[in-house]
Amino acid sequence: MPYKDFERKKEWERLHRPERLARRRELRRAQTIPESTRPVSVEETGGNAGFLLPLVAGGALAAYNPKLGMGAGGLTLVVAAVWKKDWAWWLVGCVTLFIALLFYFTNNEKTDNPIGSGAQA
Repeated sequence: MPYKDFERKKEWERLHRPERLARRRELRRAQTIPESTRPVSVEETGGNAGFLLPLVAGGALAAYNPKLGMGAGGLTLVVAAVWKKDWAWWLVGCVTLFIALLFYFTNNEKTDNPIGSGAQA
């Protein structure tokens, strides 16, 4: 309404009142129809157990090859930090990295000991 004169503005509003009310009714009707016809969505349960599969897979990878496990755990932590993921990503990365380090250092202790390997000192 480009009127600067208050009287002309009131006159414009009085003349266009039915159109404005009809438009408002149409907009309200358009908002309520999709809400009533839209199916009720199932709420997400949070996926609390969804991180168990990557956790088991990371542990198996760390047991198979500790260096790959360290890489996977470290990469998971980097992704969790860069993209600000939730606590499950951090937990999977930390546990995978911990298991990989555990296997790495226990395997190195077994192979670095020359007494059991048959080497002459």
